[in-house]
Amino acid sequence: MRLATILFALALPLTALAAPPRQQTQAAPTGIVSLAALRGRARPLLIFAPNPNDPQFEIQLRRLGANAPVLDDLNVVVIAIPYDSPSPTRAMLTDDGAQAARRRFNIPPSGFAVILLGKDGVEQLRSSKPLSIDKLRDTIGASPTRQPEMHAPHP
Repeated sequence: MRLATILFALALPLTALAAPPRQQTQAAPTGIVSLAALRGRARPLLIFAPNPNDPQFEIQLRRLGANAPVLDDLNVVVIAIPYDSPSPTRAMLTDDGAQAARRRFNIPPSGFAVILLGKDGVEQLRSSKPLSIDKLRDTIGASPTRQPEMHAPHP
């Protein structure tokens, strides 16, 4: 039941839940995406887990689901990558893309990791434990690409 609630929360469009963002952002990508296609457009947040029932995975998804408006404002696209299981998030990688991401970031099938990529595709933050929304916000807020976004006029 807990997992069903989390999955439902993540399935809701982020823009429908969000307060108006500081600047106009594109709608969050849904369906199959590639990390290359997100470069320059969004900040991918990759969540690797051994399976969809991993306790750390559930905690991380719950935290993110409870803070969807913040993630939307920060232009974060959540991509869950449970090993050998379908992704429960709205944006997902192909099977080959998920395997390539595990190789690129050296995540074993039994590993849990949360990795934030910048809009430039470079790793900005890595954790082997679920991240707080404050840690994500602070990391992104310190990013040079975020500064112009924060000072952009409201649409």
